[in-house]
Amino acid sequence: MKELHIDIETYSSINLNKSGVYRYAEAPDFEILLFGYALDDGPVHVVDLAAKGKLPRELLDALTDDRITKWAFNANFERICLSKFLHRYYPERIATRYLNPKSWRCSMIWSAYLGLPLSLKESGEALGLKEQKLTEGKNLIRYFCIPCRPTKANGGKTRNLPSDAIEKWNLFKFYNKRDVEVEMSIQRKLSHYPVPDFVWEEYKLDQKINDRGIRIDKTLVQSAITIDEQSKQQLTDKLRDLTGLENPNSVMQMKSWLKERGIETETLGKKAVAELIKTAPPSIQEVLKLRQKLAKSSVRKYQAMENAACKDGRARGMFQFYGANRSGRFSGRLIQLQNLPRNTMPDLGEARALVKSSDYEALQLLYDDIPDTLSQLIRTAFIPREGCKFIVSDFSSIEARVLAWLAGETHTMDAFAKGEDIYCSTASAMFGVPVVKHGINGELRQKGKIAVLACIAEGQPVLTNHGLKPIESVTRSDLLWDGKSWVKHDGVVYRGRKEVITYEGLTATPDHLVFIEGKCQPVHFEEAARSGAHLIQAGDSRQAVRLGEDYQSPKALERELEPVLCSNPMHRLRKNPMDRPWKSKKKKIQGLSALLPTEENPGMAGQTSYRCKTTMHKSKGPQLSKLWRTRHKVRISISNRSRALSHSYFRSSKPGNGNRPDQQQWKLCPWKHPLRNSQAEPGKSKEYRFKRIPSEILALCQECRNQEAKPGNGPNWDYRKCRAGCQRKEKELAAHRSKTRVYDIRNAGEHHRFTVSGKLVHNCGYGGSIGALKAMGALDMGLKESELKPIVDMWRKANPHIVKLWWDVDRAVKKAVKKKTITKTHGLTICCKSQMLFITLPSGRRLSYVKPQIGENRFGEESVTYMGVGPAKKWERIESYGPKFVENIIQAIARDILCYAMRTLSDCFIVAHVHDELIIECPLETDLQEICDLMGRTPPWAPGLLLRADGYECSFYKKD
Repeated sequence: MKELHIDIETYSSINLNKSGVYRYAEAPDFEILLFGYALDDGPVHVVDLAAKGKLPRELLDALTDDRITKWAFNANFERICLSKFLHRYYPERIATRYLNPKSWRCSMIWSAYLGLPLSLKESGEALGLKEQKLTEGKNLIRYFCIPCRPTKANGGKTRNLPSDAIEKWNLFKFYNKRDVEVEMSIQRKLSHYPVPDFVWEEYKLDQKINDRGIRIDKTLVQSAITIDEQSKQQLTDKLRDLTGLENPNSVMQMKSWLKERGIETETLGKKAVAELIKTAPPSIQEVLKLRQKLAKSSVRKYQAMENAACKDGRARGMFQFYGANRSGRFSGRLIQLQNLPRNTMPDLGEARALVKSSDYEALQLLYDDIPDTLSQLIRTAFIPREGCKFIVSDFSSIEARVLAWLAGETHTMDAFAKGEDIYCSTASAMFGVPVVKHGINGELRQKGKIAVLACIAEGQPVLTNHGLKPIESVTRSDLLWDGKSWVKHDGVVYRGRKEVITYEGLTATPDHLVFIEGKCQPVHFEEAARSGAHLIQAGDSRQAVRLGEDYQSPKALERELEPVLCSNPMHRLRKNPMDRPWKSKKKKIQGLSALLPTEENPGMAGQTSYRCKTTMHKSKGPQLSKLWRTRHKVRISISNRSRALSHSYFRSSKPGNGNRPDQQQWKLCPWKHPLRNSQAEPGKSKEYRFKRIPSEILALCQECRNQEAKPGNGPNWDYRKCRAGCQRKEKELAAHRSKTRVYDIRNAGEHHRFTVSGKLVHNCGYGGSIGALKAMGALDMGLKESELKPIVDMWRKANPHIVKLWWDVDRAVKKAVKKKTITKTHGLTICCKSQMLFITLPSGRRLSYVKPQIGENRFGEESVTYMGVGPAKKWERIESYGPKFVENIIQAIARDILCYAMRTLSDCFIVAHVHDELIIECPLETDLQEICDLMGRTPPWAPGLLLRADGYECSFYKKD
């Protein structure tokens, strides 16, 4: 016998998902019900231990014989449960707490190594096995393996026994047998792609760290839970007094309460509440801030600690080896050390002592925000055993170092070699000036830091050299008009379904960047809509647009044509060539052509004008145009010089000359005001002008009559007097909101802009760069969204070798997939065979992508796709490209470096690791610098890579 294949079914009153297998197996009522096994490739047997069955002697011998390899899917579960089983019934056969992981292998890890799901059922389905896991398994496990609720119908019992349902029990035994068969089939299927021995060595070390666990300060944890309950009760009572709500914790009740006060929100999530606080009145702010404190979820970590702590006070099983199967990085389990809140309090020790002593009054007196205090103390609940300390050592800028080394970015590597601040070095390379932290140009360091760390609705017409096209139909062969010239781009990006708003004919997400009159830099679309600013018209595709206060060309079209040239959708364009304007008394106009319909949407007229000579059509019909909003209509009259509005407060103003924005276009009310000129026939009005009224003021009076709304925003103007307005208060600009599929364009020319719905908008960067900066907290760090794209552009200009690495990898992957050949670039070997794409890293480990394909995606671009677990946690086809592959590669190499450091320090008592950080429990005399030096050793497979590890000592875990 060389191999033993195992699957067991167990019972315990402890919740496995909340407490983990170590705590689960410690329960007094824990027992193994069924033991399914196979020796080598022999038949599968099932031992019914619940029916007093006995394990054969050769099986017991195999469990403790390190010469025999034990296989299981999620082998950690079988190993820990069998350890407890042996201690209880065969204590003479096991001398240690847990069975030695040296001879154990996990077919789940094998599946993950090859890019398959971390689930026996899903892995078997992905491989198309004949033997599939039974779908009845979940119900059977629920019936036999966990406690049941006592009821009159079941006689008040708390557990279902085999004798309670013989047929189910027989099916359960067959289910146990089938699991062993599926696990063995997976091994046979994967046998051509074995896991390297050094990866199994890393797995063994991971199991030892999980077995070791980390000590929990139970006194602190229990006191924190009690104090949190007191704090929440106090906050709830205060909120109940302020709001009058029966249950202020209820999201539905709180949203209704806010809506009654003019504040509508779809969610009360952390970010949404933070945004609402910025604009809400003081009384509402107080409620929202209390709501923030009440919703503080990080204190739940204390409950997770209490659930996971074993009898000896140590939490075990907190790390999943190969949890991220595209990079091989570890993922967290149970307490999730990877996402603990940071601590910034200078007096952690004092606060910790107060919590341990349960001194709630002192905490209230000294700390304004008790939930936040408890949150910052979470890390301190991890403590070393008596007579020991923690040494916390982590790599300095590990991913930035690996990326620069792999790409050959010399200026970055030189900065590391000199011990310079990498963020200052990056900012200096980006801006061409010296940058010193807290010194000269120190404000640029933040931009260097975020650079290192680093939509438009469906159907919207994009102006291309082939005519107007819906954005989702644009291909890379189309040139786009950027307001200055026709430019190339890198294709369309699908951004999912998001909320959009409509304003001045453009439908996009509120955070999309657009260009407005009077500003060179783009602004948020919602900001433009709120302020009533006019969006920049993108010109006629032959005449360049100049951004800025005087953005139009000196040869601007005559002002009387402004209502026609303006692409505001409130001018309803007919399906015939164009709305026929009034007869101009001026000379013939140059530079205006027909507004043509498009093939994609004949009802959507093109909003461009070509500078060719033409004679304007004479009007034969009424000259009243309808102005449309998504759900509101406004009627106006058109005269030959202006728009005339019938309101006594609209005072005339002298016409001016020039080409400034305020002399070219006038604001239009976006709500339902029946504005009209009752004194003049359409087309015959006198030269009326009107005082510009901020659109957000008129927006407050949706239902009221005109005579109740007064222009102006001074202290003597009260636009809330009307019945409708007083209920809306400071409501946002009226714009229809809805959810739809949205898209964006990648890299539209050097200026990163294109024309959609006649408006000039900003595009996104390749590789989701702006989105990545946002995800990493760029906006929270004080950067403006308009700064993000320039930062990305400057970083790329300063790091050309990294950009080259992206596209070298992109080309190498595509060539390998197309030609089923081996390609090499930057020390990486890429090959495609037997429906698998492999990227061999410098360490010798391989990244795996299942069933790679080359094809044309929905946007007409050539792309690489593969099968994998997508964002929705489903097995699906995923699209990738150079920068994304490089991201996987860099994270994978950083992971390999961490594993190399863990093996170097394997004689130390490593109790936990977080990203690029190791937590070591060691005697008080252990030298910190020695640990950091050992951790910072460069692996032999990465010559030239400069590593550095820094650390600190502490008597409880914290972030230094």
